Amino acid sequence: MARTKKKHRKIVSGGQVNRLPDQTIILQPPHRGGLDVSYYMNSIRSAEHIDFPRRSKLIDLYEDVRIDSHLFAVLRKQKAAILSSEIQFTRDGDVDEKIQEHIESPWFRRFISDIIDDAWIGVGGSLFQFYRDEKGWINYELVDRKHVDADKRMIITHQEGMIGESWDEFGDLLYIGSPRQIGDLAVAAFWVILKRNNVADWAELAEIFGRPIREGVYNAWDEKAREKLIEDIYNMGGAGVIVHPDGTKINLIKADNASGSGDLYEKFSTFCNNEISKAVNGNTLTTEAGDKGTQALGTVQKDGEKDIIFFIQQRILDILNYEVTDVFQAMGINTDGGKFSFVPEKNKDLTARIAIDCKLKNEIGLIIDDDYFYEEYGIPKPDNYEQLKAQQEEAKKATAQALENEPEPEPDPDDDEPDDDPDDTPDEPKPSKKKQKGIINALRSFFSAAPESDGADLDW
Repeated sequence: MARTKKKHRKIVSGGQVNRLPDQTIILQPPHRGGLDVSYYMNSIRSAEHIDFPRRSKLIDLYEDVRIDSHLFAVLRKQKAAILSSEIQFTRDGDVDEKIQEHIESPWFRRFISDIIDDAWIGVGGSLFQFYRDEKGWINYELVDRKHVDADKRMIITHQEGMIGESWDEFGDLLYIGSPRQIGDLAVAAFWVILKRNNVADWAELAEIFGRPIREGVYNAWDEKAREKLIEDIYNMGGAGVIVHPDGTKINLIKADNASGSGDLYEKFSTFCNNEISKAVNGNTLTTEAGDKGTQALGTVQKDGEKDIIFFIQQRILDILNYEVTDVFQAMGINTDGGKFSFVPEKNKDLTARIAIDCKLKNEIGLIIDDDYFYEEYGIPKPDNYEQLKAQQEEAKKATAQALENEPEPEPDPDDDEPDDDPDDTPDEPKPSKKKQKGIINALRSFFSAAPESDGADLDW
């Protein structure tokens, strides 16, 4: 990382045509297509060269394999789980609202996305240049990775060249990663290449044998009939065609094995997708449901996926707290004594959350502010909240006072009668008739409309 307050030159990128006088980088489009295992291995070897590494081939390879639908889906799924987690900057336990405005801005979310991508496609690391835009907001540019030489701390003009400018000529730069890293996408890219070639063969199989073969028979001695037959078949569109003279025999032998039916290609494609899911998310059940998957196994693998996301979040926090805070300080934003952190994820099971909160408040007696319940469950707080709260407290006091002033029940002479049950023991006392009488009185006071009886049957 190199930041110089005296120099404010900006890295300028562009093409060869209409090149600007102060242009730092001459961009070239990525090379796509023609991938195989040998090209894959040569790209990795070039990027890992000690003295003169060439990283452009591997970076272009990553750009090519990222258009694979399955790889795109699992990478986006992981990134969405991280970007949906809230980040906050706190100082002395309180959220810093000024820095929080920058955190909630679009450039910051884009920056977090680029940090996530660095672990996958950051061949040789990633270099950022921060600046203030016209409105005073912080913004940044990600320097094209093919033009960054972290070993020599240079910004190369041409992606395959060795001439460029030093980092020290530019200010407000942030470098993350390692000069020797080749990106974790090297693991998944291998399976994408195998799957792509496999699907190409599968498509060729379907194109050749998936449509009926047309047969044309002509008289061997009639050349005009042969030419007319070929012309008619050609005008019918593309498909397999066999044209032979009358009297000859052609046998079509159909392959009855797995390769002939296409099952082998489909199974191999599914196997490659499973390996890609393992490389990204550490499992397969959270991406696609297999025929042997169970809910318990899926829950276990989901927990493992959360551990991977937590690991990525910790790397993001390390960069924010140990690198980005210095960038903010250099740009006039005070970050002393504060730190970035991810807000803990709330339990999405609403029933479980309500049960826990009610138990903490009612059974354990934990003092919880009412505002917590309004915010936690999204309940709108009444405008006359204070008035309703006062009325509720008065009602509680009136109920408690009424219970205290309730007269004691009169003693029943039947309570003194001895109990003739020989099976009773002192260890298991039976409820007295006085207590039973109190329960009956309580029920009568609750059901006040019920007719009172001296034991006679009620005539309904």
